[in-house]
Amino acid sequence: MGSNVLDHLADHVHAALKAAFTELISANPGQNFYAFAVFTDDSLHFIHPAANTEEALTATVQRYRETVDPNYGSTSTRTGMRWSYGDWGHFANFGEEHFAAINEALIENIDGPDEDFEARIDSLWAAVLSGFQRLEKDGFFGSWPERSRITFLLVGDLNGELVNSWVSALNPPDVADRFINWDADAPDDSGENG
Repeated sequence: MGSNVLDHLADHVHAALKAAFTELISANPGQNFYAFAVFTDDSLHFIHPAANTEEALTATVQRYRETVDPNYGSTSTRTGMRWSYGDWGHFANFGEEHFAAINEALIENIDGPDEDFEARIDSLWAAVLSGFQRLEKDGFFGSWPERSRITFLLVGDLNGELVNSWVSALNPPDVADRFINWDADAPDDSGENG
């Protein structure tokens, strides 16, 4: 089963992301999503969907200000925590069933012959990116100006250059630039789009 999934990985990733994000959006009416992501590691050992909303970001900052900041003499901000994916309201905790076959195939890939790993993984990265890009091509998240409020990205313990290249490939230039040029120490945003 694994090789069939990997042979059509872009199709499987597209279908899984679309199903997971559709369910997430439906389960959270009235929430203002600003980020949808693929969470993985540098060996592409797994894929999980992740997302965050302005409301979840506000709640996270509030929780940090009440329980974490006093212990460290810090002040958490929405701007500073905007891309802290591990604290997102929807971090790898939804849509798992849509990724089961993909993750099984990715694990089989890791267990394959070491000498072929680099060639295999490069094509898999390209397929995952292609599957994610199809959501944009489908207009799944709307068109401008709605789409300009949402950033698609890759998250995990990953090389910053890889993350930025995906952000550039997945988003309109203004959205990509906003992420790439993000300054965690900038003054706190005052609303939904900071």
